[in-house]
Amino acid sequence: MPTIVNVAVFLNYRLTVTVIIGTIMVTITSKGGNTMTTYGYVRVSTVEQNEARQLATMKELGVERKNVFVDKASGKDTNRPQYQELRSTIQSGDLIYMDDLDRLGRSYDDVIDDWKYITRKVGADIVITSNAELFDSRRFKSMGDIGKLLEDQFLSMLAYVAEQERKKNKRRQREGIEIAKAKGKFKGRKTKLVEGGEEEVRRNAIIKDYQDGVSIADIRKTYKVGTGTIYRLLEREGIKR
Repeated sequence: MPTIVNVAVFLNYRLTVTVIIGTIMVTITSKGGNTMTTYGYVRVSTVEQNEARQLATMKELGVERKNVFVDKASGKDTNRPQYQELRSTIQSGDLIYMDDLDRLGRSYDDVIDDWKYITRKVGADIVITSNAELFDSRRFKSMGDIGKLLEDQFLSMLAYVAEQERKKNKRRQREGIEIAKAKGKFKGRKTKLVEGGEEEVRRNAIIKDYQDGVSIADIRKTYKVGTGTIYRLLEREGIKR
């Protein structure tokens, strides 16, 4: 028969050592009894951005690749497929790593609401790897009511800063576009497929395929062009979607 010894309880976790014929197995469980699972959440804002750095961080932390959820989407709202799947997967006692607070979102309300949902309603924990000394929900929980108060204050401050930074960047972008328009230099995003040579042949083939009922997804694969390029081409040609 195995010998099971509860060695210690640290924060919300119980460290259990099981000895079976000289072999020691260590299991970390939540106080409620569920086996703890460690997850990673990675987000980049666009398809073109590379998530490799964040994935490398998760690997260094020992997070299994199957437990890393990756979104390539803006943080302007929380309706992101992988993030929503993560939310529906986590249980009490689980741990989530992410490299920055704005991976949760860039809206002040979204960051606050989702942090509290995960750490208080579900009972899981979050560690922000870029500032783990400050943003490790396990530390706040171990401090009781005063920890909850401090957590709320720090979260509110940093979520506010993140939202203001996003607004400032968008304002600068708009101002830059207005200045460029005033100087006659802003022409918007150009469609890559132009008249002349092979490009014109490809452009006409794309238009014909679309009019023949070929899906946007299949056109993308066949001609190696982005969805935005296809839509701008159709719009330029006056073809209704």
